[in-house]
Amino acid sequence: MLSMIADWQQSGKSKKAYCAENGINEATFYYWFSRSKENDTSRGSFITIDKAARRNDIEVIYPNGVRIKIENDLALLSQLIRLY
Repeated sequence: MLSMIADWQQSGKSKKAYCAENGINEATFYYWFSRSKENDTSRGSFITIDKAARRNDIEVIYPNGVRIKIENDLALLSQLIRLY
């Protein structure tokens, strides 16, 4: 279920078109989608970043699936967040 939601998000297609191409019942897909949003506890939440902890990398994950790992650089992190 979650892998199909991720595949749909990366496809750039509408839910209807994705379901038609993959033989998925639309109602089932919408149910999966609503359940995936309930399970996504990281969406819309913030974490505290310790300015003194310079040895840790930070990974930024955009909704489209792009992942960027950076050093603990708050200025760069701020710029990456503004890009979205």
